[in-house]
Formats: sequence, structure tokens, C-alpha cells
Amino acid sequence: MTRVDRARELARRFPKVYPDAHCELDYRNPLELLVATILSAQCTDKRVNIVTKELFRRCKRAQDYVDISQEELEGIIRSTGFYRNKAKSIRAMAGEARR
Repeated sequence: MTRVDRARELARRFPKVYPDAHCELDYRNPLELLVATILSAQCTDKRVNIVTKELFRRCKRAQDYVDISQEELEGIIRSTGFYRNKAKSIRAMAGEARR
């Protein structure tokens, strides 16, 4: 079985195994979900949801994450921990997303 086949099989089975599963992160679109997921490493979903309220008001498009300074982004996400690496990861992801 290939990796793709395994992934498809898992996607088919998960709803049966976890029928009430849902995401605790607050987001409105795939970009926001990706950013929230990056921020969730070693952090609670509750803290991420607090931080992303301000962040998602400031950054609405991938280009906004590219344009925001590293220092400003770090300041917004500082309370999530590992904020320097997370800010670098978010900005790098956004740079790739706009291509």
C-alpha cells in the first residue's frame, strides 16, 4: 500500500472512529488554520485563540505575513512560546504561499 493509499484509507476511517471530532482552534479560512496550527506547537489552543484574535485582525492575506516585520509578529505571538521560531516559520510559509 502506498502512502497515498494509506492516507486515503485513514481519511475514510477517521470519521467512523472519531465521529464527534472537531478543531478547537478559531479560524475562518485555510490560511488562518495553518497559522493557528503553527502557533499551537507547545501551546494550548486557548492561548492560540487569544493571540490569533489580534493577529488575524492585523494579517488577512499571506502577503500581510510577509510584510509584517519579524519584531512586530514576535510581539503579537510572544505569549505562545518559541515565538521567534514560530514567527520565522509563519513568514516563510507566507512567502511560499504567495508564489
